[in-house]
Amino acid sequence: MKILNYKLSSTNELLTARIGLLATAHTINTLSLSNTIDQHFPDLGSNCALKASTFINTLILSQHEGGQ
Repeated sequence: MKILNYKLSSTNELLTARIGLLATAHTINTLSLSNTIDQHFPDLGSNCALKASTFINTLILSQHEGGQ
């Protein structure tokens, strides 16, 4: 597994509670979770539907944030 390649500079700004989403989103990308989800869930017939990976990734990040 790769080490996170992010650098934070010094700031007087307050970090929000959403800073933890960075690690979760990076993990989702590192594991290629979107590709795995799209392989196991069939495409929907509607052209208006979201891809399964988009829906599930949004659900994961939403639940990690507290479901707000």
